[in-house]
Amino acid sequence: MTPSAELLDRLDRLQRVGKTLAGVSGIVCLLSWFFIPDQFYAAWLTAYFYWLGMALGCLVLAMLHGMTGGAWGRAIRRVIEAGYQTIPVLALLFIPIWLGVAQIYEWADPEVVRQSETLARKAGYLNVVGFQIRAIVYFVVWVAITWALDRSSPNEEPALESPRVERLQRHSGLSFIAFGVTMTLAAVDWSMSLEPEWFSTMYGLIFIAGQGVSGLSFALLVVVTLREFKPWSEIVNPARLNDLGNLLLAAVMFWAYCSFFQYLVIWSGNLPEENVWYVRRTQGIWQYFALILAGLHFAVPFLLLLSRDLKQQAVGICRVAILLLCMRYVDLYWLIVPAFRQSQSGLPELAFLWLDVAALGAIGGVWLTVFAWRLSVRIRLPIYDPSYQEALDEQSGHAVVA
Repeated sequence: MTPSAELLDRLDRLQRVGKTLAGVSGIVCLLSWFFIPDQFYAAWLTAYFYWLGMALGCLVLAMLHGMTGGAWGRAIRRVIEAGYQTIPVLALLFIPIWLGVAQIYEWADPEVVRQSETLARKAGYLNVVGFQIRAIVYFVVWVAITWALDRSSPNEEPALESPRVERLQRHSGLSFIAFGVTMTLAAVDWSMSLEPEWFSTMYGLIFIAGQGVSGLSFALLVVVTLREFKPWSEIVNPARLNDLGNLLLAAVMFWAYCSFFQYLVIWSGNLPEENVWYVRRTQGIWQYFALILAGLHFAVPFLLLLSRDLKQQAVGICRVAILLLCMRYVDLYWLIVPAFRQSQSGLPELAFLWLDVAALGAIGGVWLTVFAWRLSVRIRLPIYDPSYQEALDEQSGHAVVA
């Protein structure tokens, strides 16, 4: 399609805002990297997981739609494609973590490993070289998945449509398996190993579920914001919003299911080496984080998204999406930061620093700039899809492209 000049201007403005935010926040983060590295790494890792979750959440949605089809995915297809195409730049933003392994993770200190029998047993996996090599493998796999999906995405050649659909289903299914394995290992390497003596088999799945919430919430906000422009003006109707709202409800429930059952298994086992992780996160001020997550990441969105009327209203569902995007950062902060900040009593301290905001802005500014650029490119491509009419209201005219 040929996007309107106003739409392209809006995306250009978003790029300028992103560049400004990245520049200002990036300078702050760069200075803190040299002068207060301990605080920098905690803030950077949390912000990095937040924006990586946005990109990988878009990738999950693209694979899910590739396997199942449906009108809901056509409404957000170009948006989630632009979202997951930010993964290469996120690989570059991982460099501070890749270089700072020894300062972030205690298992990277040989002296600490020698003093801990548990860490000594895990040294074959938890070591600096292995960590760095695996990180490269993860990003190679994720970029390869994006390449495969782009190659199968709707394009300007209608004659290739039939094999494209079959190829998209095949690539999405295989890619979903590869993504599940690599993201689980990445969650273990980059987050769970912050407290290397603790372990959970549900941990990676919790991250994947949260990424689905992030990606879908972000995609919803974008398509509703752009609904005054074609093709979204014809596609983003109450029926499509209801479909996306139902999917968001399922994502929220899946995140809550994974989070609760991790807690239930550890609580029922009541083993010191397992429950210490929750002790650190349910004492003092951190217990209120847990209550906020239970209420605002699950209970409130769950009850609101049960309402069909709310899901069909752009304003209502956008408010839920904004709430969930805020709660995603709270969840990651609760998962990651207590591993960094320990008081003399052994419990983590709460100290929300200006550096947390700066790291969120630095990575977010870069991410939004690349996203706006890729979206301006993707919306120029038409979609040739025989079943695309499903994405339109019965009152709409001929099929459009997105």
